[in-house]
Amino acid sequence: MAYVVAVVLVSALMGGCAGVLPGPAESSPMTYLLAPTLPSGDRVSADLGQSRPTLLVARPEDTAGYATRRMAYLQQDYRLDYYADHEWVDTPAAMLGALLVKALTASQAFGAVSEDARGISADLRLDTVVEALYQDFRTRPSQARVELRVQVVEPDQRRILATRVFADAEPAPSDDPYGGVVAANRALSRLLPQIADFAAEAARRRKAAAARTEASRGPSPMALTATAGQNVARSSGARRD
Repeated sequence: MAYVVAVVLVSALMGGCAGVLPGPAESSPMTYLLAPTLPSGDRVSADLGQSRPTLLVARPEDTAGYATRRMAYLQQDYRLDYYADHEWVDTPAAMLGALLVKALTASQAFGAVSEDARGISADLRLDTVVEALYQDFRTRPSQARVELRVQVVEPDQRRILATRVFADAEPAPSDDPYGGVVAANRALSRLLPQIADFAAEAARRRKAAAARTEASRGPSPMALTATAGQNVARSSGARRD
């Protein structure tokens, strides 16, 4: 009888401690960065002279399927899956904004480049949408595929100056999540300078168009009046001589 009572007491104590003692630790997912290698600020991608425009980088957006930290992969057409234990440190769009600022600043084509979150007005604005960012297992080796839709906008005129879709694919060094991360960063290291050159070219075209418009208007009435006054002064001086 004493033995039965002891067993019951021990069981009761263990049951009471079950809600207090910690259970086995759950494994945290491994997290990865988008941190591609970008050129240093020692190149100029377009001749914009001394009066370089300012550029605002709007917060990039994600299309359906990519507005998440989960890392996507594709094994079949039209089916997007996600790794269970591997994810980005933030959504792709959230990580992309600072990378765009860095690449555009390095191009030296703009007087200043800032992020939209700081609320600074600028001559031009860059809008970006992440159309695709996934590891493609339909090929061997697998590939990281990146696709970004970019627009250069003139906010004051509410006018789109240029639009382009930038896409690239990079073979993964290994057919696993880390291999996809490495490949995605390599693809972005090529795409981001291309986007910077694209934005600089749009700015150059805008400046050239403004110069042509100004030239077609001819001299202003104030300039004509000043020129006429100078001519009269020179004529009076000549008569006195």
